[in-house]
Amino acid sequence: MKLKALAGALLLTILSIVTANAQGLPCGGDDPDATCPIDSWVLILVAATSIFAIYTLFNRKKRVSASTIR
Repeated sequence: MKLKALAGALLLTILSIVTANAQGLPCGGDDPDATCPIDSWVLILVAATSIFAIYTLFNRKKRVSASTIR
């Protein structure tokens, strides 16, 4: 179960990274209004948030299952 959750979170993170970088718009050049891909620090923030969310959900599940056993 943990492996499926981790694989799903990893897949969603990779999918968001790919869609953020696959914009196909020029960065720089002649058009001053052209948009650029997301900065790399945002990708690190997304990964850290995903890891924190997974950790929190697993701990919550452990607490709920531990309280029902007693």
